[in-house]
Amino acid sequence: MPLSQTVKKEPVAVEVKDLRKSYGDHEVLHGVSLSVAPGEIFVIMGASGTGKSVLLKHIIGLEKPDSGEVLIGGRSAFESSTHRDIVTAIVFQDGALFNSMSVYDNLALYPREHRIYDSKTIHEKVMDTLRILSLENAAQKMPSELSGGMKKRVAVARALMTEPQLLLYDEPTSELDPIMSATISELIATVSRQTGLTSIVVSHDRELSLSIGHRVGLMHEGNMTFIGAPDELKASKDPLVTEFLNPKINLENPRFRKTENGK
Repeated sequence: MPLSQTVKKEPVAVEVKDLRKSYGDHEVLHGVSLSVAPGEIFVIMGASGTGKSVLLKHIIGLEKPDSGEVLIGGRSAFESSTHRDIVTAIVFQDGALFNSMSVYDNLALYPREHRIYDSKTIHEKVMDTLRILSLENAAQKMPSELSGGMKKRVAVARALMTEPQLLLYDEPTSELDPIMSATISELIATVSRQTGLTSIVVSHDRELSLSIGHRVGLMHEGNMTFIGAPDELKASKDPLVTEFLNPKINLENPRFRKTENGK
């Protein structure tokens, strides 16, 4: 069964307009704006601590801004009815699987709790989704028995069980080796291609960002400093862009100097 059969509704556009957010005296988002077209993979990239994950929390409605707005399908992300009517799913950085449940039960939880299908249909959909991601042999395993890469794949499978119109990924390749990172990147691209889902990926992984993003936005100190296609990003002469894509180690930094005992 192709992935396209798991999605019932049309993908949605996302608009972020002049979003500002502070925690105490520290302003984390400084008037961030962006737009994501239906079916697009938009990658938000940048170094750690630039506000990427805070922006993602606003898009999914977990945080409310001090000012500005987020629109999903033309509706405010901060209205509960929006996420009831427009299905949004998120793949968290650590997978966020329920450790007391098997892989099968992690996937079956959403349709069971919401009584969307009968038990036979739930079983068919869970097993179909696991097969799509080559996880059918892991159905009865517990999360503690899975590798980091398998946990990420299960998290994607669980997200697809909600039949989302918008799928968000928070640092999907963190703590993975280069080979598994490439596998997860390929999976994100495949899911997007076969389902037509609108996807927003938050990552500091340059390889992922440039290989799967239809467009990328570069964040720096709470500002969106660049938005464009990967080729435009690579061709940019903006110092912030070139520094991010080609970081240089300052060997004069004291932490790189040997101590008297050679350590």
